[in-house]
Amino acid sequence: MNREEQKTKYDELLANHIKEIPGRMFIFEITKCCFYSTFVFMYKDERIIDLYQRVSHHFGTTVVSLYIVGANNDRIPIPLNSVMTVKEFVNENIDGSVRNMAPIYEVPLPVVYRIYYDDGFHCLAHPVNPGNPSIVT
Repeated sequence: MNREEQKTKYDELLANHIKEIPGRMFIFEITKCCFYSTFVFMYKDERIIDLYQRVSHHFGTTVVSLYIVGANNDRIPIPLNSVMTVKEFVNENIDGSVRNMAPIYEVPLPVVYRIYYDDGFHCLAHPVNPGNPSIVT
């Protein structure tokens, strides 16, 4: 396979992967209290404990807590749970009368949900108190 064929194959595989993401995965924008953020992709059937591990591996630190900011601007911890799936957690927080999670980017961009990350160190050193969930949004 020559370079052009390799690039074509690579581009096709990547395009197919990107097209499959909404049906198979959630995209989370993991945001630290210093406002640094990055995407983390999770398969919908992965467990919450896998989310904690993925964030820990991504940042190279131990995760103290993950949380979302609810509809009432309250800090809602994501329980370190080995049974609950990521899909179950998201569905609990996007359905019902109070929507604690909503996409952070407008259509036609893919759905991305924000999760806040506290490593127990950087948030304490940052001038913005992570106990105040209204720091973003």
